[in-house]
Parts: sequence; C-alpha cells; structure tokens
Amino acid sequence: MHIAFNTSQILLIAYFLFAAAVQYNDPDPVHWMLLYLTSAVACLMALLRRDRLPLLYILIGMAVIEMAITGEGFVAWFRVGTENLITTKMSAEKPYIELGREFLGAAISLAVAVWLTFRLPRTRV
Repeated sequence: MHIAFNTSQILLIAYFLFAAAVQYNDPDPVHWMLLYLTSAVACLMALLRRDRLPLLYILIGMAVIEMAITGEGFVAWFRVGTENLITTKMSAEKPYIELGREFLGAAISLAVAVWLTFRLPRTRV
C-alpha cells in the first residue's frame, strides 16, 4: 500500500509543479502558481510523512476560493459549451473555456487536499 501511495504522491507532485510552471503566461499567474505550488508542497509533505492539517486547510480554502471565482465560467461551459474543455483553443468570444479549465484545476487541488486530510492519521494532527 505504501508503494501505491508514494507513487501517487510523486505523480501528483510532478503534475502540480508542471501546472505551476505553465502559469507564467497567464494573465493572473501569481495566485494560480501559489495554488499549484501549495498543492505540490502538501503532496511532498505527505510523501515524507510530515503532513499537517493547517497546510491542508489552507490549501482547501485556496482551492474553494478559486472555484468560487471561476465557477460561473464552468457553469456557462457546462450549459452551452459543446467544445472539449481541454483541447479547445481559448478565445475572447468564449471566456468560459479558460474559466472552466481553471475551475477544474482548482477542483483537482481541492480533491487532493481533501483526500490527504481524510487519510491523515489523527496522531499526526
């Protein structure tokens, strides 16, 4: 079981570092980079068995705030968008593409943080 957990944490760290790196050309890169770097740190801490609830709670709060900011765009894509959210090019006529992607990125961070929170033994809280 430890091998599967460690492997998943290494893959998640790589994913979040990649996600943070590609934000450099985004119009609002700082808070997205912080979200993804915080997610990577949380996964690293879990891998090292040094994870703590305060960091996970901060990450959950960051992800929920980002989801609230981008949620309207995700809902717009869900209602009227027929495009593939991942592969469609962004355009000024369809701002919901970018917002939908950002929403999903924050949702991934939230899911990972919640998962790490519930698997954290109460003795390390």
